[in-house]
Amino acid sequence: MPMNRLLRGHLPAALFMLHSTSVFAADDELYFEMPVVLSANRLEQPVSDAAVSMSVIDRATIEASGARTIPEVLRLIPGMQVGYSGNEFGDEPKYVVAYHGQSDQYSKQMQVLIDGRSIYEPFFGGILWKTIPVNIDDIERIEVSRGPNLATYGSNTFQAAINIITRTAAEDQGSYLRSNLGNHDIADLTYRYGGSSGKLDYRVTASTLNDDGLDSANQYDYPDDTNSNNIDYRLDYQLDNKNSISYQGGYGINEQQADRNHEDVIPMDRTIDNSRFFQFIKWENVINKENTLQLQYYYNLSDKNDVYATELIDPTAIDPALDTFTLDLNADIKAERHNLELTDIIYPTENLKLVWGLGAQLDLVHAPLYLGTDETLTNEQYRGFVNFEWHFNHSNTINLGALVEKNSFSDTELSPRISFIHAFNEHHKIRLGISQAMRSPFVFEELGKQSYSHELTAGGNPIGVTLLENYIRGNTELKNEKIISREIAYNGEFINSSLLFNARLFHDDVSNYIDTLKEQDTNPDPSSIVLYDENILVFRNPISNSTSGLELEMDYRIDATLRLIASGAIINISSNSEAMTLSAPDYSYSLLATKRFNDKYSGSLGYYFVEDFKWTDSSGTGDYKILDARLSRNIRLNQAHGSLSLVLKNLLDDYSDYKELPRNDTAPQVVQNTLAYIEFRANF
Repeated sequence: MPMNRLLRGHLPAALFMLHSTSVFAADDELYFEMPVVLSANRLEQPVSDAAVSMSVIDRATIEASGARTIPEVLRLIPGMQVGYSGNEFGDEPKYVVAYHGQSDQYSKQMQVLIDGRSIYEPFFGGILWKTIPVNIDDIERIEVSRGPNLATYGSNTFQAAINIITRTAAEDQGSYLRSNLGNHDIADLTYRYGGSSGKLDYRVTASTLNDDGLDSANQYDYPDDTNSNNIDYRLDYQLDNKNSISYQGGYGINEQQADRNHEDVIPMDRTIDNSRFFQFIKWENVINKENTLQLQYYYNLSDKNDVYATELIDPTAIDPALDTFTLDLNADIKAERHNLELTDIIYPTENLKLVWGLGAQLDLVHAPLYLGTDETLTNEQYRGFVNFEWHFNHSNTINLGALVEKNSFSDTELSPRISFIHAFNEHHKIRLGISQAMRSPFVFEELGKQSYSHELTAGGNPIGVTLLENYIRGNTELKNEKIISREIAYNGEFINSSLLFNARLFHDDVSNYIDTLKEQDTNPDPSSIVLYDENILVFRNPISNSTSGLELEMDYRIDATLRLIASGAIINISSNSEAMTLSAPDYSYSLLATKRFNDKYSGSLGYYFVEDFKWTDSSGTGDYKILDARLSRNIRLNQAHGSLSLVLKNLLDDYSDYKELPRNDTAPQVVQNTLAYIEFRANF
């Protein structure tokens, strides 16, 4: 049993640390407040009062981690898996973040938002983390809903939701500069300027992020250099005492080297250009102290430029007289999203809170290679939601939520949620919850029609025969994925609330999981078409899973200078698919300690352990351990202040967090190895 190994092999040292430091802390008489979150049901409330299990990564933790990208800090969340996909299939290398496994490189079962604006991709699903045009230095905190939360944020909030909350423009006044310089050709630069004029606060951030990616442990090179350039801005305007407007926008372009497919003839080495653009405006009207109205609209544009040629294809196995050829392919994808949403927050009584809203969304996708048409295809979505919180006495609270949703690909669905919170006292609470959520098919799953064809020639002359490979097909008969999640959770505060602890027991049942099955292809015209491959991949609903386990999380502010953040998860998946059964580590944990030595020096140390598991499109990671360190010196010069830090990552053995072994004898063995860079920050 994984629990036994965990207790024998790794926890004793951590428990000794907690015991010894708790004695030290008892004399300090410190008091810290429980973190406040927005993402559970769109109401500001302490984590312990939330309708679902919540984790919060605050600004101080993000800085202490030394992270250059958002996925790096998500390793601190219990039950979360983070990997860097080398994409042996010829796709672009990318960060992949999943909750409780059951994911390939596209991670379609998790919602990700920035200030409530969804950023998941409408075509393939998942998140292209490298191309988000929001700078990590503009983030105030990251809130993670662990478990389905469809009643709050709609479709795709299936297993978990990540809401990245940025700082207001008023919080970032003046100039800010950050640079990173280190091995792996790390060369990053960020500049931000914030100002105000009367009732208007504004902020503009420009940044560039560059590195040469991962290394290969064998003789075969792995080209995955990255160059990302972004600009984003925010304006907050207070119209009067009751009305305010927030306007955000951003543009980013990412140039990503991609490796060739090491088994098939397509695609070749190339550079993929991904550009992102968004506009987001939100109006808030405080009607009175019991009623607040919010109206928001956003537009997302994702434009991928991916043009390449295949290796030389030899059809002489069909007829020795045939000519060899190459295919020139255009794999561009353009996706747009328009979203309009109205939210009403009402406090009818002191003990009753109500949030309801309506939303409409339009996705437009143009991807000729993947859809088999030059037309722009659409997906319309409409939803209504309600969340109801009732404190019916001092100790007990009921949360009810529901979402009704209809889109172009599925019938109207109802997703309900109910939870009950009992407070033994203000420091110890238990929650019982059950929720149901749906995930509708993405555009490619529903309408995909990816094929390759070439008119064969002999001696340069057409022979009237086309060589055809039907690679993958969508399925308009797909059912929605469905999850029913049950949890028992405890939230506790100890030592004058300087130690926050929560535990979550969960059991999730997933049905109609969408995956591809290999099926026999049919030839529409045998007289003029020759099939290159008689198999085709078709999207179906073949898989069902049951996932159960335990998650633990602790945040201990030992004194005003020392903080310890720890989390761990035990996950067990049973499924009719072996790939699903092995898709999450049996156990994993993380530890992050931060220490301020004096007014000048501070440091942090992070340790992460993940047991062997397999992403569903990979062959396994092997057990791996990560050790990160950061040492920082504060600098002050006249009115300017900042810091100079040394950041060291992956100080232990080389490892792979996506695929441990190469696909074949000519493929690179992609590994994570030591990163070292100097980080400079300045405010002036």
